[in-house]
Order: sequence, then C-alpha cells, then structure tokens
Amino acid sequence: MLRSQVLLIVLLAGLALYLFRLRTTPRDRLLYIVMVGVAVPLVLFPDASNVVAHAVGIGRGADLVFYLFIIFSLFHFATSASRIRQLERQLTSLVQDRALAAPDVPPGQGSSSA
Repeated sequence: MLRSQVLLIVLLAGLALYLFRLRTTPRDRLLYIVMVGVAVPLVLFPDASNVVAHAVGIGRGADLVFYLFIIFSLFHFATSASRIRQLERQLTSLVQDRALAAPDVPPGQGSSSA
C-alpha cells in the first residue's frame, strides 16, 4: 500500500471518528478554518501542491487537491445534513406549538351559544 493511500485512509477514518464522536459546532468552525488555511497556500503557490503530492506518494498536485476536495466535500455534506436535521426539528416544534396554541376549528363545529 502506498504512503498516499495510508494517509487518505487515515484522513477518512479520522473524518468518520470526528463526525460520529467528536463533532461540535465550534470544532466544525475550527475545521473549516484549518481547511481554508490549507487551501489558501495551495492557491497562492500552485507548485507547492506538486511538492506535497510527491512527498506523500501522489503523482500530481492536481490529484492531491482532488483528494482533499473529496474529503472536504464529505465533511461539508455531513455538517450540512446535520444542520438541516436540526432545522427540521425546530420547524416541527414550532408548528406543533402553533397548532396547540391556536387550533383551527372548522366553521359550525365549534362551541356555539345557542
């Protein structure tokens, strides 16, 4: 197994561990900052991606950037899905509270003073 494959498997396992056990909003934000901190130098110095890629056993810097993008995408999809679930729970709670506070009674079905 190549050094790059071991590194990518370790990154994916670390991502899985983080998502299932260690995830908090401040840590999510910190990870986004770290990812941007890795991306900015690669944008400013494109040849550095080739150097890093060769150091870990990947043929081209473009491949390294692609692999990192896949890991970032998985992280982003997981955090977005988590946020959507949280918003759905909040919306459900708000709708339930609203329904209990002011139930809609069809005309002619409510209490009448006859």
